[in-house]
Amino acid sequence: MSRGPVRTIARVLLVTAVLLVGGAACTDNSGEVVDFGATPGEDAPRVPADDGVDVFTVDPPEAVPAVDARLVPGGWPEAAAFIAREAEAGNPTLVNIFASWCGPCRAEMPMLLEARDANPDVTFLGIDHLDRLEDGEAFVEEFDIDFATIHDLDGDVAFAVGGRGMPTTVVFDRDGRLAGRVVGELTEVTLAQLLDQVR
Repeated sequence: MSRGPVRTIARVLLVTAVLLVGGAACTDNSGEVVDFGATPGEDAPRVPADDGVDVFTVDPPEAVPAVDARLVPGGWPEAAAFIAREAEAGNPTLVNIFASWCGPCRAEMPMLLEARDANPDVTFLGIDHLDRLEDGEAFVEEFDIDFATIHDLDGDVAFAVGGRGMPTTVVFDRDGRLAGRVVGELTEVTLAQLLDQVR
């Protein structure tokens, strides 16, 4: 086996382990991470995103997904570049990490689409996580998702933003910094709290 598949398998295992821990956080104005929503517990391992995320520190990819991209292949560099471009234009970005195999992802998607329509000042980005492309395509078509989506086969984005479960929804402010994170199915209250973080 070549090193490429070994690295991919190792990354998938690491992402899976992190996702099983469960929890959520955001950064406050001091740069420290504070709990937001469910907490991972004292014994849970910290992940790099717990210390904050700034998309402008990520090496840009060759191409940045368009605002109407539909399941373009990519990972964290592509997502970070998308968020950075929106931040430079003065727009915060909400990122929803979903998968066709995730029941709570299906349950919350209609609410997310309504929120996108009601919040034109916020850019929405969907990340199809550890999913077969054809299943992701069916999911996007079923819900008529028309905001940008990236097909992240390796789970890079979830790891980068500290996703500890599915679904994970995060918001980045107009400076390209992680401002809020909810792990698990959104409610109207937690979605409103996330959006308030970037107003």
